[in-house]
Amino acid sequence: MSSYAITGASKGIGREFVRQLAADSSNTILAIVRNPDSPDISELASNHPNVHAIKGDVTDPKSILEAASAAAAVTAGKLDVLIHNSNAVDIASVSFNPTQIPFDAQATRDIFDPPFSTGIYGGLWTTNAFLPLIEEGIQKKIVHISSAMADLDFINKTGVSDAVAYAVAKAGMNVQVAKYAAELAPKGIKVLALSPGWVDTWEGEKPAQLVEAQKAMLKQFQAADPELKGQIEPEESVRKSLQVIERLDAETSGLLLSHNGDRVRWL
Repeated sequence: MSSYAITGASKGIGREFVRQLAADSSNTILAIVRNPDSPDISELASNHPNVHAIKGDVTDPKSILEAASAAAAVTAGKLDVLIHNSNAVDIASVSFNPTQIPFDAQATRDIFDPPFSTGIYGGLWTTNAFLPLIEEGIQKKIVHISSAMADLDFINKTGVSDAVAYAVAKAGMNVQVAKYAAELAPKGIKVLALSPGWVDTWEGEKPAQLVEAQKAMLKQFQAADPELKGQIEPEESVRKSLQVIERLDAETSGLLLSHNGDRVRWL
């Protein structure tokens, strides 16, 4: 019997974490979402009594504190695993290379603010809000969903130069995770940055521009993994990620690991 809190649980990888964990009726899952009434999460909650949709916005400190308080009421003040999955990017600029960032202070902030607000600031506020519950839990694990796009070796091998704000935010997240791991080790708390792989989370028909962009990305990624055929499905990503979380211990705390449990097979 384990308890899990997952931010960004209304879609994509976050929702798949909820779906797979809910399959074990002995688990208690706290799905932290901005809108608990959204069909994507309310349907899961209605079909699984062990899923509790809780209102919480990781970019709002007051909101995420209230979410932690609501979670504590469900789990009697305890939590085994926190998975901080929330993420956002400025779609209009995600294809920019560093030299394309404008000489405009506000425009630059608009590019960097979404991933920083969800990943860096949101990661801090979420971790700190739920930490008292983790301290009372049995597994004592905190996982931040990161990316190989923040790994220096991966960038150098593939030559991927776009998605600047996203990658920088994830790199900051990785450092933040290491800092948490160092601070919380005496309490037996393990903290991990976890890359879920190259996951296809797009819902519906993909626009032609996205299809072409992903073809170009595949060629770049094949420099790191020549056998790569394309993206993986959320089911595979989360299934393997949960195995990595299960194995998380004091030795791997503070690291960035792939969904395969290493620092090589990122995709």
